[in-house]
Order: sequence, then structure tokens, then C-alpha cells
Amino acid sequence: MSHKIMTRRSLPLLLAPWLLRGQTAAPDAAWTRFLDWVKDQTQIKGGVPNMMSAYKEKLIAEGVPKGEAEALVAKFQLRARTDPDYVRVTFNRRYSRTSGDQASTTVEPNAFLGETIAGLHPGKALDIGMGLGRNTIFLAQKGWDSTGIDLSDVGVAKAQDRARSLGVHINAVATDVNRFDLGTNQWDLVCLLYLGMPEEVFRDLRPRIASALKPGGLVAFEMGYDSIDALLAERSKWEPSKLKLLRIEYLSVPSDWGRNVPDIGTGHFLLQKPAA
Repeated sequence: MSHKIMTRRSLPLLLAPWLLRGQTAAPDAAWTRFLDWVKDQTQIKGGVPNMMSAYKEKLIAEGVPKGEAEALVAKFQLRARTDPDYVRVTFNRRYSRTSGDQASTTVEPNAFLGETIAGLHPGKALDIGMGLGRNTIFLAQKGWDSTGIDLSDVGVAKAQDRARSLGVHINAVATDVNRFDLGTNQWDLVCLLYLGMPEEVFRDLRPRIASALKPGGLVAFEMGYDSIDALLAERSKWEPSKLKLLRIEYLSVPSDWGRNVPDIGTGHFLLQKPAA
């Protein structure tokens, strides 16, 4: 059974086809030209399919034969799913907007996170995919040693500016989580709130997070799902990590991040590393 999943990282990649697996990556020079073009596209909506369609039309208008344009765009569409530079450019465009349905102006912290830390003694927290820093800042306001990481340097810079304006300190790093040293027994809390990654990337992240947690440390996970089955499927992928399930819920309410998508509810769970 397939499921629609709406996550923070998947919003710009929504509906990207999986049928292009196995094709070779596009030449770097052509890819760089494409990324430079994407940076300036402020009016295109609808994620990867619309962006690729517009770029194909651009190439054809410039005299590239239709077949060649289609082949190149097909390679780009595959590469966009996992290429960190594309994700960075996409979210930099999003976070640079200040209005409209493509702007991300949410500053309220995630409700599930608020419930998770209620009554906890503040410790060391990591917010993976911090975006504009709403949850990273919230944790710092509650006394946590709060670190956020994100691919978008625009998002990170805005988060730092807002934290300064509120008089709180956060550690904010513009980086790819795959290059960030999570450490071992480092974190009391790791937040994965609307972080969408292809499964081939997420597969490696789960055991890294489990190792990085201190004994008794928590993982707060929330994404948009169309069914409880989809949420349970994600939960099952964490089972090899040996983290204990403390809470799991599926709610027929829209995401508190990004655009609402029809028939998508909210799923979250809380995991804990066993005490030593």
C-alpha cells in the first residue's frame, strides 16, 4: 500500500517520480547552470514537476532539441530528489519570501515538542532541519542548550537574527546533516519535525541518531501522513535502533508547518534510548 507523505523536505519534491532510478547524474556544469536559474524563479509553484517543466520549455526556447531537453530534465528530476544543493536553493527561495502561500512565516513552536519537554529538566537538544528556527529558539527559551542545523543558509541566518532579537542564544549551523558530526552520547533530545528525506538518506540517519543520544535521551518525530498505517511503517524503521516507544499518535489535523495538503493528517511518536 502506498501512502502520501507531506514532510518539511518533501514539499519542494512532492510528486517526484521514482521511475528514473538508475539513470546517470547530469553533467555538473549543466547542473550548476540549472541551479543558477532556479535561484531566480520566484513565480513558479508546485515543486519539482513544475520547475522541471519550466526549465524544459526554457531549453527548447533557446534552441535545444526537444528530445535532448527532455532527457536532460529527466536526469535533473532524478538528481533533485537527493542533491543537497537543490534542496538548499529551493529552501533559500522559500525562506527569502515574506508573503504569499510559498512563504514560511511560522514562528510558533511545534505543539508536540511543547508537550514532550513539559516537566523535563533542560538539557542538550538538537533540532535537525531547523528551518527558520521556531523550535530551536523555543527550546533555548525554555533553558535548553539548543542547536539547530539546516541546509538553508538563509533560514539559519534568519533564525539567528530572530534569536538575537528575542535575547536568547542558539547554536545554528548551515550544513547537511550527512556531514554534521552528531557525536556519541551527546544529546538529551533530538527533534525531527517535518524533516523529509529520501529513504536511502534517512536509513543511515536513524542509527546515527540512536548512537548520538545520551542514555535516557529522546527523539521527537512528527510528519504529515495520510494514514496511521504510514506512521506505523515509519515507526517500524526505527526498531533496529532499539529505542523504546513512549508515545505514538495519528491525528486527522493539518500540519503546523507549511501548506495544508488535502487528506494529510499529522503523525508523531516519541522514542527513548534505554538508560545505561
